[in-house]
Amino acid sequence: MESSVKTFVNMNKDLVSRLKEFMENEARSCSMDFGCITPEYVYRSWGGQVAIEDIESCLKELRNSGFMNIR
Repeated sequence: MESSVKTFVNMNKDLVSRLKEFMENEARSCSMDFGCITPEYVYRSWGGQVAIEDIESCLKELRNSGFMNIR
């Protein structure tokens, strides 16, 4: 059980890092403001390869952490 929890935490950290990089690239290209990035937008941009629920929880985690002052 402990092993699966560690795996989930590591996957979550990887997804948060990937989402952070995605958001920075979108903002850098001037195609998207941080506040306009939704879980659905990320899901479609990533071709449905990551569960929308996982994207949603990581996006919420980034917002709660104050990443780039997202509100």
